[in-house]
Amino acid sequence: MNDMMPREKALEYGISSLNNNELLALIIKSACRDRNVFELADEIISMANGFQNLLSLTYEELTSIKGIKKAKAMEILAILEISKRLSKVDRICEPQLNSPSRVVEWLRFSLGYSLQEEFFAVYLNARGAVIKSEVLYKGNSRTSSVGVDGILRKAILLKASALLVAHNHPSDNVEPSAADIELTKKLASASALMGIALFDHIIIGKSSYFSFKNHGLLDK
Repeated sequence: MNDMMPREKALEYGISSLNNNELLALIIKSACRDRNVFELADEIISMANGFQNLLSLTYEELTSIKGIKKAKAMEILAILEISKRLSKVDRICEPQLNSPSRVVEWLRFSLGYSLQEEFFAVYLNARGAVIKSEVLYKGNSRTSSVGVDGILRKAILLKASALLVAHNHPSDNVEPSAADIELTKKLASASALMGIALFDHIIIGKSSYFSFKNHGLLDK
């Protein structure tokens, strides 16, 4: 079985029998003259800094690999986009957000792999289920420009019992800035006065995240 090519192995034993490298090799199909599909698959995984980060790959990164041309890069990106959308649908079907890691899992497909900064607000009912989520800002906006009053006004209109906010750092440096900390303090204080719990403020990167709740910073 170990000597079989990915297509034959999948036909014989099922697609789930393929390891990560073999799955990518099956998508690549053909290679350049002096490189085989397994070498290309290894380089793609290495460029993404691990199989778990494949969704972060860009067109420019893929086409910089010798043997991956424009059409093949777009085919790989299309498959990754399908995976991203399916994963997002799965998490929307189970919107019970009761831990920072669950929040990160739910939002990563919207925030973690974006090449621009996005700031999210998520409104929750008493059971921790999502009432509504929305992007408040996109692009090169500063966290300090996020309006606390607007977030709480929406929470009241939605009759939310709790809320959480999250934004991504495309650089993958998830340490909070002074503006991030200041916003969190203001939001925690104001939401407490309104009887609305601030569940967390989470900064999401490609491979890591920072939770104000986990670091005990919500009450400071």
